[in-house]
Amino acid sequence: MATVATRLAAICDMIEQHRVTGTANSARRAATISAMIDDVAATAAEGRPRVCRRKRRMASASGYKQEGRRLVVGGGQGHGLVVRARHRATGQAVAVKSLHRRSGGSYVGDVLREACFTAAGAGHPSLVAFRTVARRPGTADYSIVTDDDHAGPSLKADVPFPEADVRRVMRQLLAGAEAMHRHGVVHRDIKPDNILVPAGTGGVKICNFGAAKSVSEKEPPRQFAGTAAYMAPEALVRNADHGTPVDMWSLGCVMAELLTGELLFARAEDEAHQLFKIFDVLGVPCKREWQALKPQVHDDKVQAWRARQVRQMRQRHRRNRLRELVPPKILSAHGFQVLRGLLTCDPEKRLTAAAALQCPWFTDNGVGDAPTLTRICVTNVSALASKPWSLAIPFVARLLGFIRPKVLLH
Repeated sequence: MATVATRLAAICDMIEQHRVTGTANSARRAATISAMIDDVAATAAEGRPRVCRRKRRMASASGYKQEGRRLVVGGGQGHGLVVRARHRATGQAVAVKSLHRRSGGSYVGDVLREACFTAAGAGHPSLVAFRTVARRPGTADYSIVTDDDHAGPSLKADVPFPEADVRRVMRQLLAGAEAMHRHGVVHRDIKPDNILVPAGTGGVKICNFGAAKSVSEKEPPRQFAGTAAYMAPEALVRNADHGTPVDMWSLGCVMAELLTGELLFARAEDEAHQLFKIFDVLGVPCKREWQALKPQVHDDKVQAWRARQVRQMRQRHRRNRLRELVPPKILSAHGFQVLRGLLTCDPEKRLTAAAALQCPWFTDNGVGDAPTLTRICVTNVSALASKPWSLAIPFVARLLGFIRPKVLLH
């Protein structure tokens, strides 16, 4: 929706202008931006812009009572602390996330940026639900309030998933990505840790928009973000024009990991060696394919590596080995069509979320499996919730069949 994308870009530009000019984000200015973010959420959820803006004061963090322990998560330029909480007046369970920069302290602009990208997913079942921005009275400490899914366990593929389960997960993730991209949002850090598994819903949700950017903002963040093992080649070579295709690559990495139970591209020591890991699986790119990435760094290293590999082991390294790593016994031809389309080095030829959902792997298998996801593996959640809750999850989940045998919460 153009309206949401336009409003997102306007908010990002406003925040960036304050940062560049050194203008302090006063409580009043932050409240104004927060109201604009609420409008974005309402527009995204209702499918149309609000007729009028309701004047309101920013929510108070003191209105929420913390329950359980804190979890440290990624937060773009720093780290975030997420806690499960409850609204004192309504009793509504929520998750409250605060951000802290690596250099120390926090910056309200970081909170507001992440909040506006989270708000753009309002109303979509595969994106974490935004509620509001809250401020601790008398301070410059701001937090993002979402549904309590954000304080739940995240997806983890410790053992391979059956193809049918992977299709259910991917259908939801691609639908969430399509909604984000329609609003001009590029997540830039999709990985299992940023995919939530809300208890009892049978679904998955994309969360943690701290590294996100808008394709329409005038001055997008120059810092390259993401987790190396899930980063697209154009991001690894620091192509500043990278856009929504980087999320599709990350989803391809997640899909392969769910099918095999292992990282497709093992973590390397630096960006150049991460590229070598990719090319070892997908084949040595020709000169045209390499230039399509618009590399800003590592050109000399890759060219030297490419020449060496072609010269030493020409046939082995020029061919694509993806099918060997994800064989027909674990993924059908239609499923492999999707995986191969997501893991295409040239971003211009990579599948979009909308196009992927139109592939036979999804269309020939109906949508009845979308709401029900069985045998989900989840990560350690002891840091997220109180001890009784953590102990209860494995027992309840096993009764409902949501967790694979031999996969436990630690």
